[in-house]
Amino acid sequence: MQKKYIYVTVAVAYAGLIFYLSSLPSPPNPFTPTLFMKLHRMLMDLGIEFLAYPFYFAYRYPDKFTHMLLYMGFGFTLNPAVRNTVGKNPEIVSLALGTIYGASDEFHQSFVPYRSPSVADLMADFVGLLLSQILIVAIMRVRSRQTG
Repeated sequence: MQKKYIYVTVAVAYAGLIFYLSSLPSPPNPFTPTLFMKLHRMLMDLGIEFLAYPFYFAYRYPDKFTHMLLYMGFGFTLNPAVRNTVGKNPEIVSLALGTIYGASDEFHQSFVPYRSPSVADLMADFVGLLLSQILIVAIMRVRSRQTG
């Protein structure tokens, strides 16, 4: 089996996981807000506030944080699938495809009991996708400097 089919299969499977989680009226949240608050306080006490802010965000908005992490993972699966099929501008195409999927996922949630579509959730999805693409570009640049 060619590598590109494996990458596409992984991306489609990840999209299926997102669809499944969106189909649940009350999806599980693996993050406990108290853990993030404790981490935030510990980092603040150590005097490294700049590292504490993401944990405060996760504590205050666990749903948005979960969306961001879930779509960051989606971005990491989309990029190699796009890179090995489309080839051109994989970061931009991955960001566009992931955002379109996120919008369709929010629409899908409008049909699920106790769920509702949210622009804020879509923005969290976009941020997760964007962060994944930024990390991929940064890693590729570091690797090219090491080999070149």
